[in-house]
Amino acid sequence: MRRQNINILILVLLPFLTFFITHTQLRVEDAVSEESQDANETQTTPSSAKDFYEKGRSEYLKFTPQGFIDAIGNYKQAIKIDPTFAPAYAGLGEVYSFMGFYRYEVKDDYEEFYNRAYQNILKALQFGPNFKETQRALALNYLHLSREKDAEAAANRVLQMDPNDAESLYIVWAANGKRPNNPGIRNALRINPNLVMAHVDLGAAYFFKTGNYKKAAAHFKKAVELADSAQLHNYLGTVLRTQGYYPRAISEYKRALELEPNFAPAQMNLGITLYYINKFNESIAKEKKAIALNPNYPDAYFFLARSYEATDNPQLAIRNYKIFLDLVSEHQSYSSYAATAKKSLSKLQRGSY
Repeated sequence: MRRQNINILILVLLPFLTFFITHTQLRVEDAVSEESQDANETQTTPSSAKDFYEKGRSEYLKFTPQGFIDAIGNYKQAIKIDPTFAPAYAGLGEVYSFMGFYRYEVKDDYEEFYNRAYQNILKALQFGPNFKETQRALALNYLHLSREKDAEAAANRVLQMDPNDAESLYIVWAANGKRPNNPGIRNALRINPNLVMAHVDLGAAYFFKTGNYKKAAAHFKKAVELADSAQLHNYLGTVLRTQGYYPRAISEYKRALELEPNFAPAQMNLGITLYYINKFNESIAKEKKAIALNPNYPDAYFFLARSYEATDNPQLAIRNYKIFLDLVSEHQSYSSYAATAKKSLSKLQRGSY
């Protein structure tokens, strides 16, 4: 499935959002969140609904697969108690948006989760359009859909209500290019040093934008300490592998697979690392496993071909180089690997290798 299809959803959401922002005259003096309402306001919610919501928020911010599952359960319990409790719908929107984004990142089916996020954010807009929880969920969903300007606008509406909302500061930073030296991310982490999403994206920014692998590793290590999840161990392993710390990288990938045995990216990356230390047969086994779990990773086919080539199995090397090249034909980011694959493929097909 292509991510662009999801943008159709946002075209439906935009008129609905515009109606609420225009007709409720969203301003700082008008904006109210559930946390700041007093007993005289028209909308009241049972304290038990609030308790379930806050418990759900706590689980969500653990940023682990189990935390997301527990957050969903608590938010749904809050809604069961009060079907008009907007913050709980917003919370569900955040969780499902992250679950969709996570699946997109690992090349898995994700549209169902973005649809769930959309449906719950609509409910939050219906029952509490100018709550900060609603606007924050909307901002996060826009960010995950690559609607950066809309994400920034919604996050700034939250910051008008609460200048110390660390998640919204993170969203504004992320929507503006994720530059490591941007003070916005420092501010977010000053307010909440344990904001996992900020550590993850700051680590990725150091890794991809500046090549500062030491700082990247430090932020991924902090994220792993806060959230013991397969995806984060996989990230940390890749940063360590890039620095040549192969045994430590292997340990991180193995920890990821202890947590989630069928986590294809860790299987693939473990295979790549084994290739780099010349354990070609072990690499082949891991890459075949990764492909069986998820056939959408070009890197798995490339390193499978490399290992087959290194073990004098030209036919399987040729087959996997061809699959790799088909997968990356429209992806410039794989140009270096593609050049290597074409060169090896030409030699193998001539029988001169």
